[in-house]
Amino acid sequence: MNAAVGSSLPDTATAAVSVIICTRNGWSRGFLEATLQSLLAQSLPAREIVLVDDGSTDGTAIQVQRTYPGVTIVSNAGTGLAAARNTGIAVARCPWVAFIDDDDLWVPDKLAEQLAQADACTTPDSFIWVSRYAMLTAQDGRPMVMPTPSQFASWPACLLASPIQPSGVLISKKLLGRIGPFNEQIREGAAYDYWIRCLSQSIGIRYSDNVLLHYRQHHPQMTAMERRVDHFLVIDALVAPYLAQLPTALAHRIGTARLLNNLRSLLVDKGTSAAARYYRHSVLRRIPGPRAILYFLLDSLFCRFPHGMRRKLRHGAMRVLTGQAIT
Repeated sequence: MNAAVGSSLPDTATAAVSVIICTRNGWSRGFLEATLQSLLAQSLPAREIVLVDDGSTDGTAIQVQRTYPGVTIVSNAGTGLAAARNTGIAVARCPWVAFIDDDDLWVPDKLAEQLAQADACTTPDSFIWVSRYAMLTAQDGRPMVMPTPSQFASWPACLLASPIQPSGVLISKKLLGRIGPFNEQIREGAAYDYWIRCLSQSIGIRYSDNVLLHYRQHHPQMTAMERRVDHFLVIDALVAPYLAQLPTALAHRIGTARLLNNLRSLLVDKGTSAAARYYRHSVLRRIPGPRAILYFLLDSLFCRFPHGMRRKLRHGAMRVLTGQAIT
C-alpha cells in the first residue's frame, strides 16, 4: 500500500508521482477496482493517487473511499474528460504525473521502469514517457502486444495518428505547466490534441523497452466499432487546423495520407458503405497526390511484415511522405 493509500511507507519508498484516474460510474462498470489494485501492486508505488469523480451516479466515490481510504477523491461536475484531467492536475502534489483510465491495468514495474528511463535522461522534462502496451479484449482477456506507433511520434507525422495511449503516460508537472491545460472545449480527442500540441513545440516521446500497460478494449468506448466513421470525422476536424500551419504541399500530403489510412481501416472493418460515407463528409477529402499514394502503398505493405522489420520500414514510408532524407 502506498503513501496515498494508507500512508504506511515513507516517501523514500515511493515514487514522486501523482496518478490521476478520471471516472464516471467506474465502480458499477466493474473494472475500476482492478485498476486500483494494479496501482497498489507497483514495485515502486506512486506517492499519490487522485481519483477525479466526473459526475458519477452509482456511488463510485463512496465505494472507493470506503475500500481505499487513502485515495484522494475530488469531484468534477460531469463536464468531460479534458476538464476532469485538468482538475486532477490542479490538485496533484508530485513533480511527476501519470494518467490511467478507469478500466486499464499497469504491470508491476510500470512506474519503476519509466522513472529509471527519465532519471537516465539529462532533460527529462523535455519528453513524454510512454508505455508500450498490450490490448486486452472482452472475448478472452489475454493480452495481445500492439506495435509501437513510433512512426507517428514526431511533428508533423503525429497528424496521421496518435502515437500515445494516455494510460501509459508519465509526464512532468513542469512540462504540463509549460504546455497548458487540456482543451475543455474538445469533447472527443482532447488527449490527442494535447500530444499534438506537445510535439509541435519540440517535445519528444520516449517509449518503454517493455510492455507496461494493458489497455482494455471493450464496448461501449468512444472509438467503438459501430461509431468509427463519426470518430474519424471528429478527429479529422480536430487535425485540420494543425494541417493549416504547415506548408501547403506538406499539408496536402499528410491530410491525404490520413484520409487514405482511415479509408483502409473502414474498408477492412466496416465495408464500402462506411468508407463511402466517411469520404463524403471528411474535411480532408481531396485528390491524392503521388507521394501520398506511394506512402499509403508502402505503409500498407509494410504493416504485414514481421515486427522486427516493420518499424524501420514504416519509418521509411513516413520519410517518403514528409520529404525527409531516407537514411
